[in-house]
Amino acid sequence: MGNNEQKLNRGFGLTASLALVVGTIIGSGIFFKQGSVLESAGSTNAAMLAWIAGGLLTLASGISVAEIGSQMDKTGGIYIYIEKIYGKIWGFLAGWMQVVFYGPAMMGSIAAYFGILFVDLFGLSKSLAIPSAIIALSFVGLINSIPNRFSAGFQIITTTVKMLPIIALIIFGLFFGQHDAIGQTVAQVSQSGQGGFGVAVLATLFA
Repeated sequence: MGNNEQKLNRGFGLTASLALVVGTIIGSGIFFKQGSVLESAGSTNAAMLAWIAGGLLTLASGISVAEIGSQMDKTGGIYIYIEKIYGKIWGFLAGWMQVVFYGPAMMGSIAAYFGILFVDLFGLSKSLAIPSAIIALSFVGLINSIPNRFSAGFQIITTTVKMLPIIALIIFGLFFGQHDAIGQTVAQVSQSGQGGFGVAVLATLFA
């Protein structure tokens, strides 16, 4: 009998792999979640603690998944992990959750945010936000359907472009920011924005 086991195509080098991980972990949420984190936390100190808590939770999650992945050499990611640990039913449900809910919801939210930024940047009509989001999402899907060397190069470029404003924010924040902002209380502008520290941590996890 032939070996029909599916294996991943190892087409990414070290630089592309690092860009993929950094680009995946540091998503678009870091650019538009600061306001909701600050509003939910209620003060700058609480917001900073929320970011630290979210970072520690994410680190623990990443280390746990890395430890599990090092013990299982099969292709399939979270589906394989949950199936091996909890059984086929839970693995099946986790796989379908990723395909039907998590993946589409995440891609849709990020694409929608891109559409909003795109039309604002170029002064276009607001009605073009959704078409712009669809085109951008389709383009990314096309890039990921062609040989890995193209998607690897695209990942490196986009991650580099994304990191530049983050580095600029850190530098300007440390050396040119308002240092007296630490400890300030944020006035809640609406009841819907009130959520407390826990909601603030959840907002950081999206980022």
